Amino acid sequence: MVEHEQERPLASEAHQISIPNDTVTQRSTEEETERKRLRRRCVQCCGCTSAVLVILGVTLLILFLTVFKVKDPKINLNNVTIRGLEGVDPRNLVPSTNLTLIAEVSVKNPNIASFRYKNATTEIYYENVLIGEAQIPKGNAKARKTIQMTVTANFLLEKIIRVSQLPADLTAGTLALDTKTSIRGRVEIIEIVKKTVGVKLNCTSTVVIADQTVRDQKCTKSVKF
Repeated sequence: MVEHEQERPLASEAHQISIPNDTVTQRSTEEETERKRLRRRCVQCCGCTSAVLVILGVTLLILFLTVFKVKDPKINLNNVTIRGLEGVDPRNLVPSTNLTLIAEVSVKNPNIASFRYKNATTEIYYENVLIGEAQIPKGNAKARKTIQMTVTANFLLEKIIRVSQLPADLTAGTLALDTKTSIRGRVEIIEIVKKTVGVKLNCTSTVVIADQTVRDQKCTKSVKF
């Protein structure tokens, strides 16, 4: 028997999908456009964030230089009165004479936060001799408010009568007094700005004994942070 070689069928060729070039180009263009759009949006977002931060920084700087800036508390000596001279011959003062000086002091706080101050003192001098001292109790001057205080000091007569200028001043009916007030406190603005402030007020004034008026008052102030 003659064997016939059977023809084997050729393997079928793999199916190939052909994508048109114009479709590939269109897809690449769309992807590139999308990338550019995202990049532009990112740049815009970063620009907006930077602008907000700059505006916020400038605003805070302006606030710290203006509103949040700690301003000097102002202390004023408004009036001085001497009590105890009624029925007493000023030229014949003795150490047992009870003379009292009453000073009206005001503290003005120009800040947007309270000024809390500690116990303070007012010293009274006559011809550079300490003749009295008044205590100012601790307190709180509210924001942009002025508080009035009355401080009292007893004269140290044993020191006054030793001043050689006293007879001439009493004859003239005037006393030249120096007062020194020192107050130390703290200003705290929304727990961000905290400043300790020390204020000293030195005043010279002439007290007219007859009517208890004060004239020729001159004050100098120093502030220390």
